Amino acid sequence: MRNDIEQFLYQFTGIPSNIISIFENLVTYSELEPLDFLVKTNEYPTDFFIIKTGIVRSYLETETGKEATRTFFTSGQTTGGASAMMREIPSELNYQALTKVTGYRGSFQKFKELTLKHHELSIFYVKILEDAYLKAENIILDISMYTAKERYLKLRKRISGIDNLIAQKHIASFLNISPVQLSRIKKTL
Repeated sequence: MRNDIEQFLYQFTGIPSNIISIFENLVTYSELEPLDFLVKTNEYPTDFFIIKTGIVRSYLETETGKEATRTFFTSGQTTGGASAMMREIPSELNYQALTKVTGYRGSFQKFKELTLKHHELSIFYVKILEDAYLKAENIILDISMYTAKERYLKLRKRISGIDNLIAQKHIASFLNISPVQLSRIKKTL
């Protein structure tokens, strides 16, 4: 566990060994089976989740039952309804494992309390928020600048073997196209 936590923390900032131990005591190892939920719409999330292996998606569900995948979370990323936890409101999104997922779960509130006591964790928190902002900005730019085919190719590059890992309907939903359109794109490659 220690090595996993160190790798996760170091991708954002250098942290002293004693602070790594404090963070390590905050989290517990956890596994999710495919289609398990971390958070459902209208629930008040309390825990963040650091993904070691697997894929989690966040998605909206319309009143008619249509699902719109917003983001795929993979190894080394955090997930679990952060915006709802920060604002202490119910989640507007579902967070669901698409594959078997392993990782570490921790209390968001306890983490925030630790950021007030340990400057290094405060800096880490800022770095995580910056990373999330930049990723969200990239998604917006991708949607506005690239075709569905180009976004699909970028997704395949980011998540190697994605076509064999998750259902095509989830990939199509993320690209904001139909599964039929995705099939047509794949035929041109």
